[in-house]
Amino acid sequence: MSYPKYVRFFKEGIFLNENQIKKAQNIWQAVLGKVEMKIPKASFETWLKDTSGIFYDEEHSIIDIKVNSSFTAQYLQERMTGLIEREINEVIGKPIKINYLQGTELVQDTNNIDTPIHTVNPAKKHIPFNPNYTFDSFVVGDNNQLAFAGAKAVTDYPGKAFNPVVFYSGVGLGKTHLLHAIGHTLQSQGKNVTYITSEEFTNQYISAIKNQTTEIFRENFRNLDALLIDDLQFLIGKEQTQEGFFHTFNELHMQNKQIVVALDRPLNKLNVLEPRITSRLSGGLTADIQRPSFETRVAILQTKAATLQVQFPQNIYEMMAKKTSSNIRQLEGLLNRVAAWSQFSKDKATSNELADFLSHDLEAISEPIKTLNSEEIIQIVSEYFSITPDQIKGKKRNKNLLIPRQIVMYLLREETSMSFSAIGKILGNRDHSTVLHGCVKITELLIKDNNIKKQILDIKDTLLEINS
Repeated sequence: MSYPKYVRFFKEGIFLNENQIKKAQNIWQAVLGKVEMKIPKASFETWLKDTSGIFYDEEHSIIDIKVNSSFTAQYLQERMTGLIEREINEVIGKPIKINYLQGTELVQDTNNIDTPIHTVNPAKKHIPFNPNYTFDSFVVGDNNQLAFAGAKAVTDYPGKAFNPVVFYSGVGLGKTHLLHAIGHTLQSQGKNVTYITSEEFTNQYISAIKNQTTEIFRENFRNLDALLIDDLQFLIGKEQTQEGFFHTFNELHMQNKQIVVALDRPLNKLNVLEPRITSRLSGGLTADIQRPSFETRVAILQTKAATLQVQFPQNIYEMMAKKTSSNIRQLEGLLNRVAAWSQFSKDKATSNELADFLSHDLEAISEPIKTLNSEEIIQIVSEYFSITPDQIKGKKRNKNLLIPRQIVMYLLREETSMSFSAIGKILGNRDHSTVLHGCVKITELLIKDNNIKKQILDIKDTLLEINS
């Protein structure tokens, strides 16, 4: 790929020279070559194949990587950061900060024909559909039959069968999967359909007000055949955005355009969302998704294993299914760890060896502590290390504070649905990259430091006692 002499990044207004671009390309290609040898082929092709290096700032140790969706960016940040950072470190010989950028393209600057601008087309900012989230890959059980039937009805008779449709459940039980499955099917029918999180909806709405482009914002959403919006509960406390959503909802509903919404709680628990919004949502089909049964969990594991192109004995699937019952993401994470461990073993792992690995797997030892709030987790960690919550939230970087603080970050990320940014905010307004680094650091220590593993197990035991 060739670029003109200079590229201007719109988001930061800085100029890059050709050398910075070429270096980014070369570094990332070297990293991809190394990572490809260490992960399953399906994972590489899904998450890394279409990525590219676009900017390397050697002075500040930063590299920007272009990805094709926010899902890819999130997956790479949350699931592959440790591996990618290690490989980049090997390639260039020092730690580096990685930024994943999506939804961008090079366009010509009309003021200077030699200077293309790296910018975002607002009409294309909606999140693309995850290729892994289809109806075929969704495992139907007693816990989700109504939700699945409602989703299928939407694709058979969009805007007519049920409108709106509301899915609600705890974290990681399949709401987002169904939204994307609907999106894939409607799109294949030639429908103009958009999936977006309420956070991204809010960001776009605020940006439209700030830049006086509200008319473009309205057109982007109100000309849709179907709007799929995830995590609507995050509109709570955002009165102006709720107003924008309410009018968008009304416009689409009056035209018999399909609306599908996902929530983490029943509508009657959204008492701080505007009543007129909950009233409108109550007029359609509401379907909850419960925790999957043991049999359904086994079926989910087998389906996911087929996607990863791996296979295990039946007793291993059953052991994994017994390890966790809380959500599908935990099941998938456990399967990924077992698959990776099995793949990286020198010899083909036996059933007994896999069972032994599962019995010592830290992540599968306990269920998530979803009912505890952040302050309770901070308090328990503080008491365990004989420090105060204020010290954990404070600015001091003493050695005796750093690990407890990073353990809090890790537990808040793993045991709650909080984002990196939200965790940083309650821990002294730290930025999201600091929290990400802390989580990665603890994840790496869990592999090689038995003392850290014991500390976290002790803390989880205390949290479980309080939870029960």
